Amino acid sequence: MRHLKAVRLPPSDPHSALRRPGRVMPARYAAPRHLSEQQLKNPLIRSAYERLSNMDSYRGQYLRRLDGVHGDRRTRREKFLAIERVAEQLLVRLDLATSVLGYIDPDNGRYVLNTQCGIAEDAGISAPALCRLMKTLDDAGYVYRRIERIRLDEKDDNGLHLVRTRVLIRFTKLFWKDLGLAYVHERVQKSARKRRDAQLRDIGQQRLADMEKHSLELQRRETSRQRWQAKENREAGVAGTQGAASPSTSPPVSNTVSSALDRLLASRSKKA
Repeated sequence: MRHLKAVRLPPSDPHSALRRPGRVMPARYAAPRHLSEQQLKNPLIRSAYERLSNMDSYRGQYLRRLDGVHGDRRTRREKFLAIERVAEQLLVRLDLATSVLGYIDPDNGRYVLNTQCGIAEDAGISAPALCRLMKTLDDAGYVYRRIERIRLDEKDDNGLHLVRTRVLIRFTKLFWKDLGLAYVHERVQKSARKRRDAQLRDIGQQRLADMEKHSLELQRRETSRQRWQAKENREAGVAGTQGAASPSTSPPVSNTVSSALDRLLASRSKKA
């Protein structure tokens, strides 16, 4: 009988961010981010932004499967208007190497997913409206969603643990194909994956350097502690030899305490 093995994903994999323990939400930008000039130089971002931000005008030309999600009934116009409003915020957060809405944390190499609440707030629409839009794109095959619920340590007024819903959103190849950018997406993603591999190698080397530095620091502290212990043992041995050479009559208790205090003060004065 074969036993199933637990698959442990690397921390740079987007799916590994789904089951990560709940953490404090990162700091938000003071103002909504916009596409920079450097991002607009990318042919995929530039073309996708032009088409998605005018999706109502391009209806029937691009993303035609959206009209057939509900069978014979055409999709309401609000869906296309919502795409226009969230187009820039989606492309700002798009990871070109994986087509996932997230990023790699440069400090530890872990993948971090963007929250739907943050996207909706910066885009100026409600979070439920964005969730319904993603559900429609998922039904059309344009988006792959993976949902996980993480229990937090925080509790509500009734003593129940709060639950945070974590969603992975990845745009499929069908999305870029129906947007007329299949070839451009393949070329850009191939280049982005090469840069991602180089970034992960740099992060790994930096982590090894930090571990080596930490090990050297621990070794230095251990050596210092051993030297201090050896010094204390030598001083205690000298004091014991002098005590054995003295007469066998035991000194008064007050003299013993005072001599111990004198040795302690002498030791501190030497260290100072």
